[in-house]
Amino acid sequence: MTAGSTIRGWFWSVSEMTGNTPQQIRERTRSSTDGSVADLPPPFRAVVDESLSSPDESLPRALCHVAGECSDDVADQTEATTTRLEDLLEPVCDAVGFLEGYARLRLAEGVTGDETAVAAETVPDWIAMSPVDRETAILASDFLHASAYERIAKTPVPDDRKLELYRLLTHGSAALASRSHSAFEPDKPAETGVDVAATLAGVAGELGVTAVGGSAETRDCLRRYSRAITCALASQSTVTVDDTDTRATAVAVLSGHQPVRVETDREHDDQYSPPVTTAVERAQTALERLATDDRPSTDDQPATRTPPPLARLEQATRLPFQGG
Repeated sequence: MTAGSTIRGWFWSVSEMTGNTPQQIRERTRSSTDGSVADLPPPFRAVVDESLSSPDESLPRALCHVAGECSDDVADQTEATTTRLEDLLEPVCDAVGFLEGYARLRLAEGVTGDETAVAAETVPDWIAMSPVDRETAILASDFLHASAYERIAKTPVPDDRKLELYRLLTHGSAALASRSHSAFEPDKPAETGVDVAATLAGVAGELGVTAVGGSAETRDCLRRYSRAITCALASQSTVTVDDTDTRATAVAVLSGHQPVRVETDREHDDQYSPPVTTAVERAQTALERLATDDRPSTDDQPATRTPPPLARLEQATRLPFQGG
């Protein structure tokens, strides 16, 4: 399905429910696909608002951005290339944000479905939301899905690269829809919710690298890393009281917006569950393929300087073992 047909379908669905014409709905939602949902007709505005994470709280967005930074094309950044990098990554990160909301609502649809009885608390905290009326959730998730395509359309890249971004988004959203549905089938384990989070993260990593023209090898490494580190963080959070602090720290480490000192003591790794340690090992293996001999050490970075992207990715692999 094309972005245009998805948008048109959403407009007609909301038109039937609200009594507004498709053109009226289109006028109200035009600004919302630029990052605001203030003009969406109720009851969709509240649902969309709840489904969207703020940029500084979104782990998939952070992974998308740092993945783009790891591209070989932007290894030697100047002020000019940094500005260009932000121009390329901002709309793609926005698309990932909408896709995150889409995934969250797809899971909420599963929680409220008549045929399923799995409780919402089986979903990792960061991607869970309150139960939503099924019809409203479907329409709101369609809007978020279409908005992700709209943001990709605004990415200032050559046509062939934009086509690849569309392909990745289409493949990723289909995988999310499939996994979020299976997450709430009675014969599926609760851990499938973690798989939804990991799938989203993998798509985010691929989109970030592709936006800046990174190599196929870099894209594969960042996809593997993003999936693995999300699995580690989400799996560890299922045995803790609250994963909010861990997620916030992960976003801070990956974005480099504030200095975060991550302890390196891994003496007691054996107290953590096999899924956590295995996922961290996979993330580290993915990073090894990106590593270079002259990569600066994380410990050598001044506190006032943003660590290079690979150093931030390495720091994040230590987070699941904090507080052990």
